[in-house]
Amino acid sequence: MRTLPRTHTLLALALAAALTGCANTPRAVPKPFVPERMSAEDRQAAYAEVVTLIQTRYIDASHNGVAWSAVAERYRQKVLDAPDDRRFWEELNRLVGELKDAHSRVLSPLDIKATREQRGNHGLEMRPRDGRWLLTQVAGSSQAALQGLRPGLQVLQVDGQPVQQWWAEQAEKVRGSSTERSQQVLINGKLNGGEVGSERRLQLRRSDGSEFEITLRQDALQAPAVRSHLLPDGTGYLRFMAFGGALRTDLDHALRRLAPAKGLVLDLRGNPGGDLKLTTELLGWFLPPGEVGKVVTRDNKRLTALLGLLDITPDLQVKAQAQRLQQPLAVLIDERSASAAELMAAALQAKGRARVFGATSCGCLLGVRGQGEALRGGGRLVFSEIELLVDGQPRIEGVGVVPHEAVWNDPGEMLLGRDSVLAAARQWLKQTLQPTPAGG
Repeated sequence: MRTLPRTHTLLALALAAALTGCANTPRAVPKPFVPERMSAEDRQAAYAEVVTLIQTRYIDASHNGVAWSAVAERYRQKVLDAPDDRRFWEELNRLVGELKDAHSRVLSPLDIKATREQRGNHGLEMRPRDGRWLLTQVAGSSQAALQGLRPGLQVLQVDGQPVQQWWAEQAEKVRGSSTERSQQVLINGKLNGGEVGSERRLQLRRSDGSEFEITLRQDALQAPAVRSHLLPDGTGYLRFMAFGGALRTDLDHALRRLAPAKGLVLDLRGNPGGDLKLTTELLGWFLPPGEVGKVVTRDNKRLTALLGLLDITPDLQVKAQAQRLQQPLAVLIDERSASAAELMAAALQAKGRARVFGATSCGCLLGVRGQGEALRGGGRLVFSEIELLVDGQPRIEGVGVVPHEAVWNDPGEMLLGRDSVLAAARQWLKQTLQPTPAGG
């Protein structure tokens, strides 16, 4: 390795120090990622890799009852003859979607390597309710919330198209998934997606019948955050948007801060899951050490790495924490609570540690190894190699976690800023914490 002469090195260090001290030094903006064009050979190889990996390593040797070889052959020409690379990756993803597994999917090079400036999310969720499509979630940090959108509004049109028609078209485009609830998550991904700078027009109806139209311009993707509050009545509230390892420090800090609370609310609504290790660590704040379930693999084989020398099969062993919180605990879930969020809610429910409120969860409790397998052409196949079974609970994949108390947020209440699910949990905590009358 070549080194600079000493005088040049000192000069370089001084210059670096001077530049570091300049408050106005501009931050470099990453260049947008542009995928390389695939050759016909690349397409053939990526298709073959997906078919073989699913055939030989997917968690279920019966492929969830799908005749995998026949399905792969049926998709073959549609995948290989796609008019462009974007459609190629979409069709390959739809092929994997035939497994009806929320975790198994194909990511395009752009999905993997897009910069934050290329990604966006309007922060909205809508769902069909009694023949109407209602906004059920509006992220508080979103442009939509800034412009006055609130949960409970009825959606009439999306980009000038009647919402029923738009929804049906998106349902045809998205890949298969574990449940109808997880399928709706994918459709909402279409609602929220789009290049940064693109626009989405919505026509909506208020509770008084008046209608209005709003245009949203796509903003850069916001990072997930941890939200915690110690409420005046002594209730501690914690919500986080993913089980991401980067949030570990913030979660630990929040839990320590909430330790004096009289009762706790753990809000897992909209949480898609994430890191299994972090999940078992967080369970250690509420449960004593020990196993809460088991990990099932294909043919009961161990998962290995480094040519079989390293056993990387995970377990469901709860990790002890320096402090265990033992206050009454309410857990909130909804249709978008998935994977690790479902595992946590199910384990706390099965152990009798928490009362669960809300709607039946996603039903998406399989697991993947790491980041999946790289494919020719820069894409990636993520597929399920484990299933998680929680002691004392029925199978959750394809079914979901059923709450103790089913609570649905009424549209009128949502428009007034009221959260019926949270209110039910707080009412239960209040009753639980009331002292028992003498002689009662």
